[in-house]
Amino acid sequence: MHRSPFANGLPALLIVVTALLLAACAPRIYGVPEEHWEAMNPDERREAIRAWESVQLAREERRRAAEEAEAQRLAEREERVAAIRSGEAGLPGDLIRVSLRGGSMRLGGRDRAFQPLAFTLASGEVRRLEVESERRRGEIIAAYHDGLLLIDQPREDSTRGAGRIPWDTHWHRGARSRLDSDGPRRLRDVQVTVEVVPLPGHAGHPRGPGRGAR
Repeated sequence: MHRSPFANGLPALLIVVTALLLAACAPRIYGVPEEHWEAMNPDERREAIRAWESVQLAREERRRAAEEAEAQRLAEREERVAAIRSGEAGLPGDLIRVSLRGGSMRLGGRDRAFQPLAFTLASGEVRRLEVESERRRGEIIAAYHDGLLLIDQPREDSTRGAGRIPWDTHWHRGARSRLDSDGPRRLRDVQVTVEVVPLPGHAGHPRGPGRGAR
C-alpha cells in the first residue's frame, strides 16, 4: 500500500508549529516567559527589568524622533506650498489648476457619474478633496510632485494605484487628457484639464515646474 512521504513528518511539523504558537502567546513578565520568571532569583529579575525598560525607552525615543521628523517635513512642505501660492518662491509651472469631469468614479461601492471638480495644486502639495455624485459623496487625494500630477492616491503618503499625468508644456495654454486610476475611487475615462496658474511677479518665458528651462 502506497503511503504519502508526509505521513510521518506532517504530525511532527504540526506539533512544532503549535508549540511555537503557544510559546508566542504565553504570558510574559518584563518580556520574560512567566515560567522562566518564576525560576529567576532577585538579581536576575532586576537585570531583566532593567533590560526591558531600556528596550522600551529606546522604542519610545525612536517613535518620538520619527514623529518629530515627520512633523518637520510636513511643516516645511506647507511653508513651501504657501510661498509658491503667494509668489515668494517657485517658477512658472509650480502652480496648476486641475479640473475633473465626465467618466465615472467609485462612490458608495458603485461606479457613478460625479459632479465636476476644480482645484489648484502647488508643487509638493497633497490635497484631500470632496467629490459628489447625485446621491453619494466622498474624498479623493490629489498631489503634484516635480511635474507629476497624481490623482486618486490611497493615502497621502502612498501613490499606489493613482492616475498619473506627467508635465506637458501644453499645460501653459491648458491641456486635456483622459485618465483611469486603480486607487480607491477607480476613475474611468475621466477628462482631466490642467492649466498653469501664473505666479505673482513671474511673468516671462514659460518654464517647467521647479526646474530651469524645460
